[in-house]
Amino acid sequence: MCISNKIGPPVEGEDFYGREKEIRKANRLLDSNHSLLLSAPRRVGKSSLAKRLINEKKISGWKCVYIDLEETTTEEGFLRLVIDAFKTNGIWKQIAEGMSRGLISVLERIEQATIGGVVELNFRNREERNDLYKSLKDLIKHEEDTFIVVDELTLFLGILSESENGVEKVTFILNWLRSLRQVSGTNVRWLFCGSVGLRNFTSAMSLGYTINDLTEFGLDELTREEAGGLLTGLCRSEGMEMSEELINYTLDKLLWNIPYFIQVIFSKLAEDYESEITKECIDIAYDRLCSENYLGTWSERLSEYREYEVPARQILKALSSKPVGMEREELLNVLMTGRDVSKIDEVDYVLSEVMKMLENDGYIIKKNSIRAFRSPLLRDYWFNKFVQ
Repeated sequence: MCISNKIGPPVEGEDFYGREKEIRKANRLLDSNHSLLLSAPRRVGKSSLAKRLINEKKISGWKCVYIDLEETTTEEGFLRLVIDAFKTNGIWKQIAEGMSRGLISVLERIEQATIGGVVELNFRNREERNDLYKSLKDLIKHEEDTFIVVDELTLFLGILSESENGVEKVTFILNWLRSLRQVSGTNVRWLFCGSVGLRNFTSAMSLGYTINDLTEFGLDELTREEAGGLLTGLCRSEGMEMSEELINYTLDKLLWNIPYFIQVIFSKLAEDYESEITKECIDIAYDRLCSENYLGTWSERLSEYREYEVPARQILKALSSKPVGMEREELLNVLMTGRDVSKIDEVDYVLSEVMKMLENDGYIIKKNSIRAFRSPLLRDYWFNKFVQ
């Protein structure tokens, strides 16, 4: 078994490894008319899993759609991607008879635009906008078995929320998507996934009700057997040899065995490989990762925490200096530094929200009353980058 080491983009075909239990569970849920919210920390392979599910559903005769909202930052771009994906994949009816000429004109302008181009909707009033989205809803073939994956929805909505009338636009889109899932007798199932927690986002905006019909579907690290198999397959692809002892040493060092971490440490081992791998080689590869930019996105994505970014960074900085972790009271003291004691209730609430977000996104883990970095690799990177 040989597996290409593709770092970053979703893996497909023979490069997709493991996750058999998760695939079976997801298929059972989809087959019983559940729409899913793929809840998982960043970099655990959500998009790869989604694309594998698409392949399996296509084999079963389903119409399938994959929409990556990382490609857009505007409502116009969102509509362009949705319309293009629906038409291309055969779940879109012809423009309905009786649709107003104005709405047909808007649809045509969006369809003719190139991705990345500028499309101005300029709705004259709320009714015109409602009519357009209702027409789009009616154009979907709800009678056919269909699987729609929407990737990076939260990332898109977070950017959109910062635009003019952004909160209103976000609320409208989330309610519209919910209405699509609520069509009576629909055979369309959805999966929403992305590198930022949708529940975190909707909760912060008091919009949790817009996704309360979705079934939570968790995805975490690979099993020990899967992690070892992935590392073995990567070695074979490069003609490298790695004993079971060294594979276990590597996985023990990573501790949190998500595909991305295994792939990046393997890339460092492959760069310096001559004739054999030793524990010293693994230590050197690990240390290099802690001082390079492979993990930079974990810091960059904290900007999506908006008003919680600063306290999140304060907590992570403190935890990176304490490998054994910290109790809640200690973390509260970190956030209270320089603040008047009268602010303690307000700060305590912020702490609760930030810890929940950091746990959901895979930065930290709670064991009994202790919070600590979930990944030693990420912790050591954070310490080297922001403390040392």
